[in-house]
Amino acid sequence: MANADQVCTKCGFVGKPKNITKGSIGLEILLWFIFLVPGLIYSMWRLGSRYKGCPKCNSKDMIPVDSPMGKKLVAG
Repeated sequence: MANADQVCTKCGFVGKPKNITKGSIGLEILLWFIFLVPGLIYSMWRLGSRYKGCPKCNSKDMIPVDSPMGKKLVAG
């Protein structure tokens, strides 16, 4: 497995985490078109809420496969 592989402690997915952004892109666009200031605030909040998480369950709880706990999870 590649060194960047991680395992999710919630669902057991093994692979690379993905970037996850909270909120809705549709609402963000709507706020930008209708109200400039709330659109800016919402965009800043969305950018601040971005994290790398599990592509399967969106959990933040992913750990490296080569860590002691990661090895236990992968082994079964």
